[in-house]
Amino acid sequence: MWVEKRGDKYLAVDRFIDPMTGKRKRVSVIMDKNTAQSRNKAKEILHAKKTVQKIEQPKTTLKDLETAYIAYQRKLYKESTTKRNEIVLNVVVEILGSDTLCARLTAGMILSALLSTQKPNVTLNSYLTRLKAMLRWGYQHDLCPDIAPKLSAFPDKSEREKISDKFLEKDELKKLLNGMKVEHWQNLTRLLVLSGLRIGEALALNYDDIDLVNRLIHVTKTFDRTTGTITTPKTADSVRDVYMQKELYRLCRKLLSKAKRQSLECGYQNKIVFCDMTGNRYTYDVYEKYLRENSEKIIGRKITSHVMRHTMTSLFAEAGVPLDVIARRLGHHDSRLTRDIYLHCTQAQQKKDHDAVKNVVLVGI
Repeated sequence: MWVEKRGDKYLAVDRFIDPMTGKRKRVSVIMDKNTAQSRNKAKEILHAKKTVQKIEQPKTTLKDLETAYIAYQRKLYKESTTKRNEIVLNVVVEILGSDTLCARLTAGMILSALLSTQKPNVTLNSYLTRLKAMLRWGYQHDLCPDIAPKLSAFPDKSEREKISDKFLEKDELKKLLNGMKVEHWQNLTRLLVLSGLRIGEALALNYDDIDLVNRLIHVTKTFDRTTGTITTPKTADSVRDVYMQKELYRLCRKLLSKAKRQSLECGYQNKIVFCDMTGNRYTYDVYEKYLRENSEKIIGRKITSHVMRHTMTSLFAEAGVPLDVIARRLGHHDSRLTRDIYLHCTQAQQKKDHDAVKNVVLVGI
């Protein structure tokens, strides 16, 4: 700092490098007197003018970010949705290192760490989806750098292969159902295919939800596998009435009759459609395990309960049911996958129609 005489006043001047721009700047302050006390006061003022708060990421760790993100999600979403996100993020944060500073994250480091797990690309892509959502939120709240746009999905199967894996062909479905030897799991599988219900929606059904008079299944709740409780459906569109076509109507009559008879014989009092001999609701995980193991033995590939829902889409598409009708039945507001399956099946049917008339000779002219 130096002092310049300006008339009857004094000007205290200093220069510094602006950390935001890297350029030299000049700051000054006017003093009435050029005394030691005045110069000390001027130094304080000039120091305040020179001090520019640097923009830097706080020392937030990945675990800190996850904790803050999940707390934010709990304010907006159902506990079951938040819990599912938390379970996946716990795995990802563990892979990347819970004490890793968010400010040090790079896209290359993240992708390398995920690849080192040697998990299938489809699993890694599911990790990336949750992680990118958290990183976007962190960037919006100044907790981490903007690296989510740099995280590209890992190569997966072609779109055509992925769509065909999402549902069963009619002959595959018949083979699977005929090969299932446990009656209640076979009945549950039939219900999922014929109705398009999610597995949680089916397991939550009570007697009162099946309206045989009006031929409707009232979908108003779901069984959450994470919390083991009955909760509201996935979205507002998921609350719906599913009309029972003939096959579904006959199955629902059978299910109600079987459930009521079992309740009387075993002495428990509840109105649960799918429950064991003790009156306890069947669980999601037991059915999924049965379905995976038996589908692999019977049709040669492991499937999940959600494949049944997509299979309904394919069967309805083959039968000529409009896409918007299928979407309402599924409780979808907008689903790219449903549209893709519908288009895939209608195009396949169209090709079959063309092949059927391809070599037909009518009058030989």
